[in-house]
Amino acid sequence: MKMRLEPTLPKPEPAPALKPVGVDTLAYIHSNKFITTRLFHRKFYPQNAFWTACRHLRALVEKGYLFKARNLPNEDAFYCLTRPALRYLSGIGRILISPEIRSPHINLFEREHDKRVLTMRIQIEEDGGLSGMTWLSDYEMRCGLKLDWKKALDEGRGWPLAGAKLHRVHQRTPDGFFEAGIGGRVYAFVLEYEHTPYNRDKMAAMILNLTRDFPTAFRLVVSRDKAHAIRLMNGLETFLKGDPRHRDLWAFSFFEKVAHLPFSRVPWVRLDGAYLPFVKDPILKAVKADPPAGDQPAQETA
Repeated sequence: MKMRLEPTLPKPEPAPALKPVGVDTLAYIHSNKFITTRLFHRKFYPQNAFWTACRHLRALVEKGYLFKARNLPNEDAFYCLTRPALRYLSGIGRILISPEIRSPHINLFEREHDKRVLTMRIQIEEDGGLSGMTWLSDYEMRCGLKLDWKKALDEGRGWPLAGAKLHRVHQRTPDGFFEAGIGGRVYAFVLEYEHTPYNRDKMAAMILNLTRDFPTAFRLVVSRDKAHAIRLMNGLETFLKGDPRHRDLWAFSFFEKVAHLPFSRVPWVRLDGAYLPFVKDPILKAVKADPPAGDQPAQETA
């Protein structure tokens, strides 16, 4: 099921005189497949009033770079790149596209899950204390984008990749894969967000995917709340009883911690009850939960 598109009048082709910051903004939105008004504000204009973010989004829609989708009148709007914008970014070596990859669309049944994953990504990027981060979203992994390619695109070295072909990946992917430096050392992480409880089959598929495709990365498993995190941790402990390899790579937390605390202060709990080695002074007391992105009552004008 797709969200209803609000009528807009985009130009046939995006205006070519887009500033570099605008190119980076559009590439970031495409990286996640979409962005909402409130997440756009949090990512790009956190020090400005909400209406400032609305004004910039409206300008991108009017110029034909974004289209706006909304399911209900009072919900946070979603924005995706238009096809002309995709061709424009591809033409300047900023993203890779392929005839096999369809234009982004928003699945109504997964949108809250995807919004929360993007909320965590923004928090980790902006207040994580990490250096040199490169992030691959699940959307990019499903499209067949590789981490080395993403680094080259982010650094403006995308022209040699002009002939690279993306091939859609049909196997299961995590919700995020990123590399970053902490204390002078580079770590690799995969992020898996459990929004609804995993059954036995889904748990087995997750374990197989993360251990097979990301054998040396820390596996950060985030649940929607503390109770679900404890249940998932205990369940995975049962699955791994007969396989003691790399048990120290698994770590668990829950959404409110990851979405509001600096990355190195999130209590990433391992199966043995200890924290991951880079965790410093974790906050164990309850954090006052802000409404999830998109549920706040601020008035949207974009």
